Amino acid sequence: MDRGGELTTVAAVTPAGEVAAYTVLVLPDPAGRGAHQYDTVVVPAHRGRGLGRAVKRAMLADARSRYPALREIETTVADENTPMRGVNAALGYRRERAQGVFRLKL
Repeated sequence: MDRGGELTTVAAVTPAGEVAAYTVLVLPDPAGRGAHQYDTVVVPAHRGRGLGRAVKRAMLADARSRYPALREIETTVADENTPMRGVNAALGYRRERAQGVFRLKL
């Protein structure tokens, strides 16, 4: 399905060419005020080195320069993901609301 908009991925790549971390930004309307930050992933072997923060910072800098109308980026993170919650808080993200996910096995 074509959703329109733009998708940007920022990655940290090792000298061997392996992706160590990445984050994804989706702009439903590149001229609009809002975007969604999807996955931020750090490969387990590379955790604890600040790569999550680095790819998010690079994404924010890129978005700031490419999308002048952008004013708000929303993201989600699990309550138990303390490291990523800390990264988000340090970068200026603020908790807006809690969200529940429910599953029923049939």
